[in-house]
Amino acid sequence: MNIPLVLLIAITRLTICLSSNQVLQSTNSYLTTADKIHLKKILEPGITSSDVSILYYAVTGYKFLRAAVPNQQDICDRLARIAKNLDNVTTENAFHIASIVETIGTCQGDLRSIVAKVFTVAIEKDSSTMPELYYAVSGLTALSEKLSGNKVDQIINTIRNNLRKDDSLWNLGYTFHIASDLGTSGAFAFARIEDAIIQADEVDGQYLQFEGGLSVTSFLVNGILKLSDALKQKPPLTSQQIVKIANYLLSRRSVQTPRGVTSLLSALTMLANNAFEKPICVTLANEGVSISVQQPFVTVKVCDILGNPLDSVPKVIANSATRIEDDAVILSKQSLQISQTDKTLFTLNLMERKPERGFYKISVTAGSITNTITVKVLCEVVVDYLEIGTGDADQTTQPKLTRVLYPEKLKHKVEADSQQKLVMRFLLRDGATKKPMRTHQAFVRLSSSASYSNSGEKGHEILFVAEPDTSHFYKFDMPVGSTAVNFNHQSGDYNVELIVGDPILGNPFQWTVATVNLKFPESTAAERIVKSAFYKQKSNIYTTKPEIKHMFREPEKRPPAVVSNLFTGLCLAPIVLLFGLWAKLGVNISNFPLSISAVTFHLGLGSIFVLFGIFWLKLNMFVTLRYLFGLGVVTFLAGNKMLSRIAHKHKSR
Repeated sequence: MNIPLVLLIAITRLTICLSSNQVLQSTNSYLTTADKIHLKKILEPGITSSDVSILYYAVTGYKFLRAAVPNQQDICDRLARIAKNLDNVTTENAFHIASIVETIGTCQGDLRSIVAKVFTVAIEKDSSTMPELYYAVSGLTALSEKLSGNKVDQIINTIRNNLRKDDSLWNLGYTFHIASDLGTSGAFAFARIEDAIIQADEVDGQYLQFEGGLSVTSFLVNGILKLSDALKQKPPLTSQQIVKIANYLLSRRSVQTPRGVTSLLSALTMLANNAFEKPICVTLANEGVSISVQQPFVTVKVCDILGNPLDSVPKVIANSATRIEDDAVILSKQSLQISQTDKTLFTLNLMERKPERGFYKISVTAGSITNTITVKVLCEVVVDYLEIGTGDADQTTQPKLTRVLYPEKLKHKVEADSQQKLVMRFLLRDGATKKPMRTHQAFVRLSSSASYSNSGEKGHEILFVAEPDTSHFYKFDMPVGSTAVNFNHQSGDYNVELIVGDPILGNPFQWTVATVNLKFPESTAAERIVKSAFYKQKSNIYTTKPEIKHMFREPEKRPPAVVSNLFTGLCLAPIVLLFGLWAKLGVNISNFPLSISAVTFHLGLGSIFVLFGIFWLKLNMFVTLRYLFGLGVVTFLAGNKMLSRIAHKHKSR
């Protein structure tokens, strides 16, 4: 069977896209103890707020953090004062009051009956909006009040009518929350869950959110899971989507308002405790962990997204550990040991495998969940040997080098004049494998021993890069004469330091190797001039600069008058020829139609020709077009009228 080329290309692209998508089974992170402390600090001021909505978010946030609500009696007294003025208690405020009363559980008085009346009025109104229905039904549920069958039917009809007019994400969220409180009668809303999910936006293949941010995403997630739990039906969400939603929520841990904190905690709690599919986090217990001889253990945390242990402790296995640099595998199917003090922590002694330095990807499986973590294995760098000395700049003789042992400093001073070069050779080895190695940073720093020179100028310091060869042997050559300009020709004593660093080094160091006396040649006259100009320019760098004015290009030189006159004569020649032909052939002036349109047309046409002449002499294009537009409209209308009269006259003959 022949497959069309376009279809074949489409199939190939689709296959590549599907194969490149990473299958997420674990969330990126979890809610740590530090995160909970941060969120609680944001909620604390809301406990004393006189705004009932802020108070509601603070109390509800405390409930999700499983923290005791302080000053409960004071909160109850504030709610009672607010509820006394029934006319100013909106359905939203009544819902907040009912939720706080239900959370605290110790408020006395007739608060419940007062807010229940507000909810009943909102439900009985046919014109209630979706938010009002949500607050009313949710408030009655918080007060453990039952709805009659007639009221349930009325609520369902109102919801359906509102959804026909507006099925936005917020209205769908209100629908899911209301339907979950209606029990089995809310089954009508379950089919709309897919309508909401299809509107979710995926970001970077790792996050799933709804347009509007944290508030609407949290509200919809809570409504979907509450409705699914009430109906005992699995929500139409895949495990991938649940993980991506959890990733998005966890990425918003830096919220700074009580409402944001409550939205975040409520959705995370709902995801962590739903009865169908719970997202699990398999990650490093400490970010940026480094493995070394002193710290040989990789610690993996396996928990839910709230940081709590799983219901059943899974078996955790390291499927493989692969070095990123060359894909070398150092272990396979290694079990991790559970911590005796924390059921969420599992450890693996990676140094038992004697890994070489570098970054490693470890594939970890906890039960049915697999995730990949990245660790770096550090090594101790050893200076195998280092030699420093001088040699001839023209390389006629071998350099004279003296060996220096790390971390000592060369006892005698190295002398180098303008005809010589400073030479340093060294070799670095991995402390564990004893193999030669190269590092990301290997610098030679020369700094003046004195802070200021004899002339009063500040001492110099310059960094040079030491380059390794193919055998990882580092070489540093500095011709004294040719680099004098870099040191501003300041002769004197300079400290020579070796700086070695790398992300995978456990012992980066800065070692003062020796002191060298550099004798630079005197600066030339040209160099002094350049230096003087540089400092002169530098001294004025912050002064006010002259104003920059736009300069138009000077007009081109005009041609001689003879050429201009000749050109003008040639342009006027057709007009002269026209009048000459008219004089020879004769002009029937008597046939000219004497009407306003005919006179206006010929005057307009003549005016246009005159305008073109003036444009050629003095006007610019924009002014000319402005005049031409007015003349052109008048001439067109008059000409149209004139031609119509002539055509009508010929037909009447």
